[in-house]
Amino acid sequence: MQKNKYKKRQIIILFALLICFISLAPALARYITENISDFFIRSKEFYFYSDKLSENLSIYQIDNWSGVDDYTIVINMNSYENNLKTTSYDIDYDISYKCSSNAICQLSKQTGSISASRMSDTFTVTVTPNTTLNTGDRVIVEITATSKTGYTKTLEGRFTLVVGKENLSYEITDSSQSPYMELRITNTMSYYIVQTAFDGKAVGDKIDVDEYLSLSDENKARCYSSIVSLQFNPQEVLLDMTNETFKNATNVQTTTIDGIAYISGFTLSIDAISSVNIRFYKTDVTQDYTYPNAANNSKIQITSI
Repeated sequence: MQKNKYKKRQIIILFALLICFISLAPALARYITENISDFFIRSKEFYFYSDKLSENLSIYQIDNWSGVDDYTIVINMNSYENNLKTTSYDIDYDISYKCSSNAICQLSKQTGSISASRMSDTFTVTVTPNTTLNTGDRVIVEITATSKTGYTKTLEGRFTLVVGKENLSYEITDSSQSPYMELRITNTMSYYIVQTAFDGKAVGDKIDVDEYLSLSDENKARCYSSIVSLQFNPQEVLLDMTNETFKNATNVQTTTIDGIAYISGFTLSIDAISSVNIRFYKTDVTQDYTYPNAANNSKIQITSI
């Protein structure tokens, strides 16, 4: 009798495990299929990426839109994995969007091409409110880019524009035992300011994103949207020197510790309606420097210039 009860228990356990496996099998198979597909595509030198769109639907929220002026979302596309892994042929792609009913969205183009020589391309989506919006109202835009050369790959992003006041904000993502933390600075301002006069533009004049994008590189360098200063203690956090953002830094400051100079601050210009991510390594991995936090203390001091 005891042996029969034991066998019945084994059968019940095996049956339960079988049900779990069956229920998880589709998700597991999808995960394996997606990763095999991604590996195959990479092996064929096909790289199709974006700074704001991703295969898993990137989600953004801009909390301080005026709700009156046009809002332009700039999407940068590229065809490289890194400096050594690039696509050797042009990648053509289709662009589409979905826009909530309280706004009109307009694409700068419906198709794009990432050339093998430049390895990059850009398009914009301009959002125009078609009704009166009040503080707290939202406009939702979903943008999709689908490759049609070589292999089919779809990148997506959802942008939620919340009516408020345009500003600069930042956050730090971290956890105890993590060797590094990530600083993310977001500039929701939708305009640039002329810093050096040119072509009839006076110092202090404001220009929108569309006009800025039409300028020459030389004149773009004469404008800024937001300039910020970063200050930090290298005895607590160390800047990741390989970060692409740091290559554009100015006014770099250092602190000497035990005869070695460590970066302790620098100035950075941040484009309109964009975010930058900067990694810092922690000297004490047990610490959690997440910000905002209850004490409202940040290991990176950021001021707008």
